[in-house]
Amino acid sequence: MWRFVTEFTPNWFTIAMGTGITALGAYLYPGSPPWLKYTGTILWVLNVVLVAVLLVIMLGKFALNWRGTVDLLHHPIQSMFLGAVPMALATVVNGFIEMGPGLIGPGAIAAGIVLWVINVVMALASGILVPFMMFISHDHRLEKMTGIWLIPVVPSEVAAASGSVIISHIASLTTARTLMVLSLGLWALSVPLAFLMLGFLFLRLAVHRLPPPEMAISTWISLGTLGTGIMGLVGLGKSLPRLFGSMGQAMDGAAVLSSFALWGFGLWWLAISIMLTLYHARRRLPFNLGWWGLTFPLGVFAVGTDMLFDQMRVNLIGFFAHFFFIVLAAFWCIVAYRTATSLMTGRLTVSGSLQDPEPPG
Repeated sequence: MWRFVTEFTPNWFTIAMGTGITALGAYLYPGSPPWLKYTGTILWVLNVVLVAVLLVIMLGKFALNWRGTVDLLHHPIQSMFLGAVPMALATVVNGFIEMGPGLIGPGAIAAGIVLWVINVVMALASGILVPFMMFISHDHRLEKMTGIWLIPVVPSEVAAASGSVIISHIASLTTARTLMVLSLGLWALSVPLAFLMLGFLFLRLAVHRLPPPEMAISTWISLGTLGTGIMGLVGLGKSLPRLFGSMGQAMDGAAVLSSFALWGFGLWWLAISIMLTLYHARRRLPFNLGWWGLTFPLGVFAVGTDMLFDQMRVNLIGFFAHFFFIVLAAFWCIVAYRTATSLMTGRLTVSGSLQDPEPPG
């Protein structure tokens, strides 16, 4: 246990990311039966415990191995996963707002807002500090680029999506407007930079050999970037007419239209991610914590699709929302099972990879 704490790496938070978004997806599933909401609530509570445990372990590493913590910032791969910490916390924030009042009463909203403020600070730190370290410390090359480059910059748009959930519970018009501007700023701080990286990722995939099998799942992260972008735009758009009148109505329409552009782009990345995963699976696709990259990206894209359906009420969009959640639930079950069995057999190392190579097939 001592070794796990002192050598802890933030990629373990991807488990909480995937579990949290699956819980929220189950609870918010359109027309969901009571048992599914109940399942989502239980899963969210378990995820709150998981996030709390992981945060305590990370703080333990700060206290017991400060040098190792500093070295983490200089690591070209593990430093990227620092962005997983605020994204895991964001699933807790949204759960407090959506499910919390029914569990612990009105105080859940206040708790969610406090956690959101902490989440925003962490997201900004990730989105600014990690890229800065990429510039001055890391040895990066285009041929080594993978989708994990997106992880440190995406938390700001995730925080913006969480902000959209909080705004509807703010009675003061002045406070709500301030929160809206802050959330829109967080969205703008992240999405353009993510699009820049997606362009470079396309170039890298086109002109260089594919990433190794251990990083095959990383392509799915691109889908998550677009999914959280949709959630932020549609969620914030719903409150714009109340806050800014006729101008807000126009902005809401523009937000929905822009979300369709992100949604279509996301469908392209989804198709590419599936084909690349199958391409690697034909040869060998070793299990590691990176498999959780199948869950959070697809989860936020499913929730974003559901939010588009709620705005447009087009059955085709609703079909995709249902389909994506079903696939998400299947992915979560598979990855959770593989993670649990690897932990119980002791094959999952501190860094989240397996100790021994898996046999082909």
